[in-house]
Amino acid sequence: MPDEGTETDPPRRTRRGRGRFHPFRAVLWRGLAFGLVYLAGLFGLLSGVQVSDRSLIGAGLAAKAYYALGLFVLGGLDLGTPVAGPVVGQVLLWSAYFLAPLITASALIETAVRLVSPLALRVRPLARHVVLAGAGRLTLLYVRRLRERDGRRTIVVVEREPGRSFVNELRAVHRAVVVTGDVRSEQVLRGLRLERAHRVLLMTDDDFANLDAAARILRLAPELRGRVVVHVSDLGFMRETGDSSVGRACEIFNGHEAAARSLVRNHLLDRFHATPHRDLVVLAGFGRFGQTVLQQLQEHAGGSFGYVVIIDTDATRQARAFADQPGFTGGYERMVTDGDLLDPDIWQQVGELARARGHDPVVILGSGSDGTNLHAALMVRKRHPAAYVIVRSFGASPFTSEVAEDAGVHAFDLAELLGSGMPESWF
Repeated sequence: MPDEGTETDPPRRTRRGRGRFHPFRAVLWRGLAFGLVYLAGLFGLLSGVQVSDRSLIGAGLAAKAYYALGLFVLGGLDLGTPVAGPVVGQVLLWSAYFLAPLITASALIETAVRLVSPLALRVRPLARHVVLAGAGRLTLLYVRRLRERDGRRTIVVVEREPGRSFVNELRAVHRAVVVTGDVRSEQVLRGLRLERAHRVLLMTDDDFANLDAAARILRLAPELRGRVVVHVSDLGFMRETGDSSVGRACEIFNGHEAAARSLVRNHLLDRFHATPHRDLVVLAGFGRFGQTVLQQLQEHAGGSFGYVVIIDTDATRQARAFADQPGFTGGYERMVTDGDLLDPDIWQQVGELARARGHDPVVILGSGSDGTNLHAALMVRKRHPAAYVIVRSFGASPFTSEVAEDAGVHAFDLAELLGSGMPESWF
């Protein structure tokens, strides 16, 4: 669905620009007011006006400049009130007496409000901003790519845990406004100025929270229909909720699905086509990424592999969930093993199975730990020098690339595939 009101839409930009509050302009106006009031007070003192509580006879320019500046101190400098001197000078000094404390008080009040609710003052004046929920790896990956294309777009990130490791980079490097709170909270949502947002991307680690937040957002800002992106990492849950009213109004995606599709098409199909036999595939790590890889293998490489070994610390439970949705299809044999990827006994079993089948395995190391994946890949390479080994890392790692190349292992950069799979419309 095309975006409504793109950056090249002059009527909407003009309409939204009217009456908008700009923080920089506010600073300029306050600075101008400060200068005029200060000059009024200084001119009044220089004109010869005398005050009730302090003798200014013989006071020089520096002293009177100091007294004029002291008018902005709440409570003043106990100069007293103007009692004698030119009428114009007294009028100017009386004006400074009243206006200087007001300027100081307004600055203090704004500072206090910023400390209490930074979102209210930083988001309120904005329009066409991007709102993201969750400060995890997926959000950081999106923000990096957005900044490559648009260095000025305002980014607001809502995160429940302010101590997450990527919060500092989002704030300091990419200039994101980081808001601590639950994206499902109506109070937080109303403070995000959703009616003016360019796009909303819900990328927390909780699939239900993402979909629930999407429903709440569309109730508050129905004009965002088609411009809300929801990440659902559970394949079964994504399919079962995709046809709901929320699913139809949003763009639901699974980041692992795009990466797994690329892995199968660009790496594994060539391998399968080059071998006359049906391959033995080992999925070391059967979390959401491993499950997505198997689903893509079933859809795009059916008949190319005849046996699948699933290894994970929680493999049995994960396999039961996969059997329920999307299901094991394709008529291949499988073995499910609960255990540590670094356990030598597990790889001994894989070796025995490979010898029984008469060919070396295709091993995909895709657990959630980049270090464990690389370590296990080196173990597999020593035991099976002719095996086709793919090691997954989330982001580009020179160390992983160099070690993998030296060992004859294929390194697989998940972040690069996730980023390249994000549609241009998101940016």
